[in-house]
Amino acid sequence: MRTSLVCTLAAGSAMAASASSGVVSGQVADDQGRPVGGATLILSNPVSGYRQRVRSDAKGGFTFQNVPFNTYHLDTRAAGLLPGHLDVDVHSQLPLVVAVALKPEGAVVAVEENLRLVEDHPSTHLDIDKSAIERTPAAVQSRAMESILLATPGFIADENGRFHFRGSHGQMTYVVDGIPVSDQMHATFSNSMDPSQVESMEVITGGISAEYGGKPVVVVNLTTKSGLGAANGFEGEASFGAARFQTFEAGFNARGGSASFGWFVSGAASESDRFLDPVNFENLHNHGKTGRAFSRFDWILGSADTLRFSVSGGRTDRQVANLTSQQAQGQDQRASTSDANASLAWTHLFSAAQSLDASLFYRTSRAELKPTTALAEGFTDSGHPDFPYWARQDRSLDNLGLMASFTQRWGKENLLKVGVQHIAFPLQERFDFAITDDTVFPDPTDRMHPYTPSGGGHIFHFDAGLRPTLTSAFVQNDIHLGAFFLALGLRHDAYTVAEISDNQLQPRIGLSYRVDATGTVLRASYDRLMILREHENLALSLSQQAWDLGPQAGTPRQPLRPEHQDSFSYGVEQQLGRAGRVMVEYWEKHSRNAGDNAQFLNTGVLFPVGADRGLFRGMNLRVDLVPVNGWSGYASLGKTRAIFQAPLVGGLQLEAPEAAPGERFLIDHDQKLSVQVGIAYEHEGFTAQVIGRYDSGLVASDPGEVRGNPDYAFGAAYVHQDSEGTWRIKPRTTWDLSLSQAWKLATGKRLTVGVDLLNATDEKGLYNFLSTFGGTHVIPPRTLAARVKWTF
Repeated sequence: MRTSLVCTLAAGSAMAASASSGVVSGQVADDQGRPVGGATLILSNPVSGYRQRVRSDAKGGFTFQNVPFNTYHLDTRAAGLLPGHLDVDVHSQLPLVVAVALKPEGAVVAVEENLRLVEDHPSTHLDIDKSAIERTPAAVQSRAMESILLATPGFIADENGRFHFRGSHGQMTYVVDGIPVSDQMHATFSNSMDPSQVESMEVITGGISAEYGGKPVVVVNLTTKSGLGAANGFEGEASFGAARFQTFEAGFNARGGSASFGWFVSGAASESDRFLDPVNFENLHNHGKTGRAFSRFDWILGSADTLRFSVSGGRTDRQVANLTSQQAQGQDQRASTSDANASLAWTHLFSAAQSLDASLFYRTSRAELKPTTALAEGFTDSGHPDFPYWARQDRSLDNLGLMASFTQRWGKENLLKVGVQHIAFPLQERFDFAITDDTVFPDPTDRMHPYTPSGGGHIFHFDAGLRPTLTSAFVQNDIHLGAFFLALGLRHDAYTVAEISDNQLQPRIGLSYRVDATGTVLRASYDRLMILREHENLALSLSQQAWDLGPQAGTPRQPLRPEHQDSFSYGVEQQLGRAGRVMVEYWEKHSRNAGDNAQFLNTGVLFPVGADRGLFRGMNLRVDLVPVNGWSGYASLGKTRAIFQAPLVGGLQLEAPEAAPGERFLIDHDQKLSVQVGIAYEHEGFTAQVIGRYDSGLVASDPGEVRGNPDYAFGAAYVHQDSEGTWRIKPRTTWDLSLSQAWKLATGKRLTVGVDLLNATDEKGLYNFLSTFGGTHVIPPRTLAARVKWTF
């Protein structure tokens, strides 16, 4: 009878799971096997901050819905019975059924709470819960995703929400409820994801599962919020914020449902006079506004099937930040981006140990760069307001995909997953530009001279489309062998675009060994990765037309192939009693066709480029301290060495490459040390937090190149040569402070008021300077932000 009940609970509730979350269900009983109704169960992870609370029904049954993959501690309490404590591992959408047996009070029994803080999975990853997401200091909360990810060891801050990780840039895949998105998501290319839609996120940087492809140098696995099993049937929140530079924000989210249906919706809009990181401290011509909406619907169709449908979209309209000279000439370039997304996922449960997942998804995005005024062929006026270049862009990029996978649990803890994926990326690009300053290319023999006023006033026109496709198959087998955990994966990708056809068989192997007596986990992994180029502006980067603009004109363009990378990671993680954990890792990557982006002036328009070889290595450290008497904290440290080997291919190369073929050089992903430290205190609705960030400085260009140039001369004071003779940004340290207070109101409502002081020391600094790939951008100054949130 008891076994039958547990199986029924599993079959009836497991279907609430998605491809990136699971369900924990079961029954609470006493020592005589009698069901215990009204018991309080709390599923928590003290490191990530995740916490979900439910009560058992009259038959002792309970269900935790939409549980992100992680290791949890389950606490159970009921009147007249001793507390129960269990460790629970959720790493599959298959139902996880646990039986909770409680002893009566006064029983002679040793009850030991075993708090496990270190996972034995071979992958290197960081779990971030919504509780940490919500308290991240930011001028605009709905654009704080990149700030949240910077807590990951080895992530290096760059301008406009971009970052470098393990020597790479832009080679990241978001996985939203199992749906991959490899498009660039930062504000200059698209519309940032709103963190308020996220229940939890897992940032995977090593030991990448074979199910992840596209650009899997880093995988950000997101579980969005769901209305399934909403405690009160309906709940939500509305918020408003304001900050320096005429920055305003409004947002809302709500969810509701029942045991078989759930819905969640969220939306946010903001505007600011400091929308992006400008090219100087004056913050010229930098107004922007953005909005985003998201919704998710879940249906449990009987005991074996679930449907999940998600739809979202966003739009950004902004000015393009000006240099001092551009502002004086009245330059008024504008940029806009928009996207729309939809996905439909179906899960069928054959048994408690077997499931089939299938999904369809569609994403469309568009980006426009609009000049101040039109420009006609044959122009002769060098006083045009768009200076020194005139440019116009209109491009679109779609993702159309379908995926299917089968999951089998075998033995007690082992998992086998096999699947296939096919994604098409149809894109269309139109890009026009001309040179409005005669002094840029004054030599009549230069190939760029015809595009200047004195050279005939010609306009470069490009209009073409491509349809890249990626077809993949994978198998991933996670095996527990006593104290050993073996993750065996194999993936095959076949990619085609234009005349390029590439495929690679990719083993993904991870091994860990757990020492229970000391709470130590040793881990190592090897990942072979095929990494796609950015599809944004790929058509122009592959074209012979763009190649002929540079000094290579007349020679066949070298293909811009996907990057092939061999990645190694070795680490040890140690539990610090009940106080926390510490992780130390050494990693190394070797790449062919190493990828990056080259920026077109300060427009935010980036073109994919590749280097012949890439060598990246570094060390990371992460310390997490779990809450004790309201105090918690973390520290993330990273050291990165990033080397490219010439020649470079791709992009819009208007000048000769700086390095000769075969020459090796440091790139602007190289930084000797990055440190982020966070300390938080929470008590009865009051929260205080301090986050400090130190960056020793990215590789920069020689300021002598712009000596006397009023647009860039200011940057020379923030650049220096290190002991190796390399020009770098000077070290910078920023401190962000945050205070908030929540008051409980009648009928479960809550009012929260908070203030953030960003860069409290007001230390001026640069992200980058004259970078081939990133340009020049300054960090935000001291900014006071305030917000109010009503929870209902």
